[in-house]
Amino acid sequence: MSIQVSPEIEASLTDEARRQGVSVDTLLARFMSERSMTTNPVPYSPELPVWRLGGTGALHRRDIYDDAL
Repeated sequence: MSIQVSPEIEASLTDEARRQGVSVDTLLARFMSERSMTTNPVPYSPELPVWRLGGTGALHRRDIYDDAL
């Protein structure tokens, strides 16, 4: 996989990798692993939400349609 970056960004990545004594690929892998550790995972909610709509009684067909008597 490849991405297009500006020459300035590429040069700064190369300089930072050289300063740390690693390859650019290793530096990018470190950036990605650090980023994944700082992001919050989406909390898992196995239950469906409960909607409390108030005390409604039974709903009959005649309440919805005009054709029922």
